[in-house]
Amino acid sequence: MKTAAIICEYNPFHKGHAYQIARTKEMYGAEFVVAIMSGNYVQRGDVAIFSKELRAKAAIACGIDLVIELPTVFAMQSAEFFARKSVEIANATGIVDILSFGAECNNIESIAEIAKLLCTEPTEFSHLMKSALDTGLAYPAARASAIETIMGKKAAEIISSPNNILGVEYCKALCSSKSTITPVCVKRIGADHDSLDAEKGFSSATNIRRLLLSEDRENALSFLPEKCMELFRNADLHSTKEMEKSVIAELIKMPAEILSDIPDVGEGMENRIKSAALQATTLNELADIIKTKRYTHSRIRRILLSAYLGITKAHRETAVPYIKILDHNEKGCELIAKMKKTATLPVVRNTSQINKLKNPEIKTFWERERMFDKLYEMFK
Repeated sequence: MKTAAIICEYNPFHKGHAYQIARTKEMYGAEFVVAIMSGNYVQRGDVAIFSKELRAKAAIACGIDLVIELPTVFAMQSAEFFARKSVEIANATGIVDILSFGAECNNIESIAEIAKLLCTEPTEFSHLMKSALDTGLAYPAARASAIETIMGKKAAEIISSPNNILGVEYCKALCSSKSTITPVCVKRIGADHDSLDAEKGFSSATNIRRLLLSEDRENALSFLPEKCMELFRNADLHSTKEMEKSVIAELIKMPAEILSDIPDVGEGMENRIKSAALQATTLNELADIIKTKRYTHSRIRRILLSAYLGITKAHRETAVPYIKILDHNEKGCELIAKMKKTATLPVVRNTSQINKLKNPEIKTFWERERMFDKLYEMFK
């Protein structure tokens, strides 16, 4: 019985996601599919447009057997940390055989080769990275430049596409953790990542969210599988638009030394954020004022939302404390029963089970995540 894991956000679940699940089963013989899914906050530095419970239900309706939550402190991080913690969970389950990811490139050997370079970081690569960063390039561009010098233009092109980047990070995390899980990829079809155009009935999640927030819900729903349309038809929408004044107010009050302890803040960026918070009236305006060549919009959004939530660098480095079940079907019950014998972390669903562990550190982590969820529910 082969079990595949898919690391995802399903923000929201759409036809491209259903295609990936189906191809994972067809191409790689996966009889069970586990989703390791971001909760109510997502990697691009935003709130999920629909709640994690609803997104998990949609995933189960469309071919996933078990949904495990990727906690906020790990989900809302750079691609490297997002991938590392997701793989840490996959490893900890003890039931995953393959890790399937969607990518613009379907050459898993090329992706794995780039991942190996990044995992080992030879001296030549480190020197090239330093030189590129010293010229003022943002980290992703500096890395692509170093890879092109060592591996050629095709490798640099692979690392320039969003899903390929995550795929490389997944392979890198599997390599560094000496995982027994085999990475495989499914080539994306339809619209490009973040594209605002639809292609052959497929649309990016970015475009679907745009349609939802512009009150064109029926058009947005047309890009979702029929099985989950009704779940989303009348569901509450969540957006950082509803919380931006609270975020800016918190940043105005926050001491610079606290801001300096937020993940990805460095080089005096805390002072730049403080100054910008006094000028901006929206989060987009705030991000535009803060932006530099070295700081991408996604990185800035993560910093701003992390500061509001109180996520620190120490939180990011915390080991994954548990495996939290969000939803499952009957096949998922089989996986949970098996996982309870193989998992190297506690398998939990609710506060009662956390309390029974009698572990103060796990309890603190759990309660912090509950606080994040409560804040999420306040802004819709």
